[in-house]
Amino acid sequence: MVVMMLALYEEGKMQVGKKTKLRYTPRQFWQAIATTSLTSCVMFLSTALNSSLAESFAYPIVTDQSQNHLKIARTNAIDDGSRISATLIDSRDRLWIGTWQGLKQIDPRTGTAIANVSLPNSTVTAILEDRRGYFWIGTTSGLYQIQPSSGKIENFVIQLASSRILSLGMDRAGFIWVGTDQGLTRISPYNGETYAKMHNLQGTAANVMQFDGAGNLWVGTLSGLVKIDPGTAKILARVPFVSGQIVQAIAIEPSGKIWAGTPRNVIEINPKTNKAIARINDVTGRDILALATDKNGELWIGTSEGLVLANTYNGAIKARVYNLPSNLVLNLLIRDRQVWIGTESGLGKINAALKKTEIPNANAAVVYSAER
Repeated sequence: MVVMMLALYEEGKMQVGKKTKLRYTPRQFWQAIATTSLTSCVMFLSTALNSSLAESFAYPIVTDQSQNHLKIARTNAIDDGSRISATLIDSRDRLWIGTWQGLKQIDPRTGTAIANVSLPNSTVTAILEDRRGYFWIGTTSGLYQIQPSSGKIENFVIQLASSRILSLGMDRAGFIWVGTDQGLTRISPYNGETYAKMHNLQGTAANVMQFDGAGNLWVGTLSGLVKIDPGTAKILARVPFVSGQIVQAIAIEPSGKIWAGTPRNVIEINPKTNKAIARINDVTGRDILALATDKNGELWIGTSEGLVLANTYNGAIKARVYNLPSNLVLNLLIRDRQVWIGTESGLGKINAALKKTEIPNANAAVVYSAER
């Protein structure tokens, strides 16, 4: 098993100049591992993987470890940490990106990294802001809370099902849901106290999560999509047809319609019957990595080959987006009629309401990349 895992790791590497970069996202790599090996083997390889990441993506640590306080390095320089694994616009309208080299605040007008937040683990996988304005940062080896007023950083890794964080969410009561490669944990936003643990997820890993308008939690795992009551931490439904497939992206329309992205297609789920009812045929066979929906009943679909806009009423592709920092789209965020596009090589954006002249082909604006 170990030999198979090492082979997978070697296959996922790319040589770029004298540096080694990984072709897989952290989520994709561990999903692939989970399908070919035992949990004990995963833990064996995690040490080697973290060591390789640290070596390949070295970044100066600016955390005061003695006081466990976070220092923010102000800079006008752009480094090569442009693999955008998470995106957040906070309650003060500041733009943040999670990269494989830490958390960065970006000036959306100039694309300049105006703040670099260095964490004990620099590989950021998820970002969440709670009701108090505190940041929760998921990484490949722990969950961190940042207090914006003091800059203090706390590590909550001990109380979780696993320290390998894949997703984050906040329910109506303000509790934080932490998705890991070993299930879900619900914790207090004040002290990190554990209120629920879910190890019985079919597919185990909570790759992605979204709350619907009724407050239900939808979680994509390595083998399907489940609906959870956050108050009781009970599974309400497992979605037929999607079962057995890796769900790595979720989008929920204002109308309540659910969309799930897998390595093969985009599937529509009826939230009343909890059943899959359709799919978008024009993207069948593509690796769907990110989804976002707007108020117009249109769906933005990020794949390993680019970004498209689909009409959810008839499933037709309305437009294809070009001029992205990279065609490998990792995450999408819609805010104030702008679509923010996190890719393997930087951050792009495009207006959510395309003009007629931009259909069927539209160009994104590159906001941040290592080349800028």
